[in-house]
Parts: sequence; C-alpha cells; structure tokens
Amino acid sequence: MKTLFQSLALCSLIAMASCTHIPIDPLDSDCDPGTVDFTTEILPLIVSNCAMSGCHVSPDAADGLDLTSYAGIMEEVKPGDPNDSELFEVLTETGDDLMPPPPSAALTSSQIAVIRMWIDQGAKNTDCGGDCDTTAATTYTDVATIIASQCLGCHQGAQPSGGVDLSTYSMVTFAVSYQNLTNTLHGIMQSPQMPPTGAMSDCNIGIINRWVRSGMPQ
Repeated sequence: MKTLFQSLALCSLIAMASCTHIPIDPLDSDCDPGTVDFTTEILPLIVSNCAMSGCHVSPDAADGLDLTSYAGIMEEVKPGDPNDSELFEVLTETGDDLMPPPPSAALTSSQIAVIRMWIDQGAKNTDCGGDCDTTAATTYTDVATIIASQCLGCHQGAQPSGGVDLSTYSMVTFAVSYQNLTNTLHGIMQSPQMPPTGAMSDCNIGIINRWVRSGMPQ
C-alpha cells in the first residue's frame, strides 16, 4: 500500500524550496458560511509544507505523489473521513512517521484542525474567494495568518529556504527591512517570485503592504 512514509531521509535534508505551478481542476461552488475553502486555505497550506523540492512535487515527487493539485491531494484523502485519510494520518503521527519530516516544523494544531474540518466537510474543491477590504488597518496577526499558510513550510526551522526565517514577528520585520520580502511577493527588482507556486492573491499582498506602510505594528 502506498504511503507517505518513504524517502524521509531525502526530504529531511531539503533546505531550498522549488515548487511548480499548480494545475487548474474543476471547482466546486459550494461556499456556504463556515466552509473551509480548498483554494485559499487548504492548497497553500499543503503546498507550503509538503511540496518542497525532493518531496511531493513533480518531476521527481516522493513516492510518485504530487501534492500541488486537488487531484493529487485527493489520492490521499477519503472525503468525510479524516481518520481513514492518509494525508491526515501522517500529519498527526509521531516520531519518524510524522510529516513533514524533521528538520521541517510540524503543522500547528490549528492548521491540522482546518485540514480535518475540510475533510469532514467532504474535501470539496472550492474556490470561495471572499470580500477584500482594501482600506482596513492590518495587524501582525493578519500578516502571520497569511505567512503561516503560504510561507512557513519553507521559511522556518534550522535551515530556512534562502536563509529567510518568517516564524516570528522579529524575523518577519527583518525580512521586510533587509531581505526584500515585499519585492519577492511582487516579483520585482530581480527578486524571485514568492511563493514559487505563483503570486499570492492581490488581497493578501495588499494586507501585507498596508501593514508595512503602517510601520509593521505588532
């Protein structure tokens, strides 16, 4: 039986992330209040934490499992049953079976809870979008939520990708001031586009930009 447990040694040595562009799959329009959105909540979280180079991304995806698309993720998910879904099981394992493997940081309890809720809700391929207030003041909590879902899989731990650690407030402000964080979000001034799977939404980039312009309040 195919599992995600092979190639742990290889994945644990990967320090630099290199992800592919995400294929487009047919979308489910079920966006009732309380729905966990696959496109904006689940996919960025899984890509950031599982689709680093040498792990679950083509062309040499570990175990032949590419987790950069809805179709690939669904190979490891049983809709409505997280406890019988390989994806959820490996996120809650202990020791050598845990994914992502050390030295990568494990997902937080809140991130795991979001994935569980998505599976409980039927693991639908939703793209709910949502309203974006382009004028509201932003706080570090707003920024940290975005970074946790789209950046931390690569940018934390003992060997963060590119030497950029985004795991704390002080690290994020350092990255803004000295490591061209905002330039990489826009892919400007010869900075590589980040996230490498494609640009963040205009809404998320706007939240981060407004936070920076307001002096990066904590």
